[in-house]
Amino acid sequence: MSAKERVVFLDRAAFTADDLPIPNFEHNWSEYPGTEAADIVPRLFWATIAITHGCPIDAEAIGQLHKLVRIVVTGPAGVDAKACEARGIAVQHLPTSETMSETPGQMLVNQLEACVDEASRSR
Repeated sequence: MSAKERVVFLDRAAFTADDLPIPNFEHNWSEYPGTEAADIVPRLFWATIAITHGCPIDAEAIGQLHKLVRIVVTGPAGVDAKACEARGIAVQHLPTSETMSETPGQMLVNQLEACVDEASRSR
């Protein structure tokens, strides 16, 4: 991708206490320990990638997020799949760490890197 990705983690504190590795692609990273419903749209307004663990993202919010292209769900968060499909936003769920040998943080960063790589090849 030619432009930097804008990655926003809505509820980092709910995911893991482990440090996250730095993704290997051009990006701006913002993270919040938690996000209230009223803050979802302002925090994601310029984001191209959203990460949520337990913070739900509904159709109303999705309808206002014109730059968003991908949502990565790391936990039980509800994301309106129909609204995402209608807007062309990909939704991906992080595999459970019990089935993987990597830390949750490393799995997340690996998935982000794969998504960005795939998107740049399809352009």
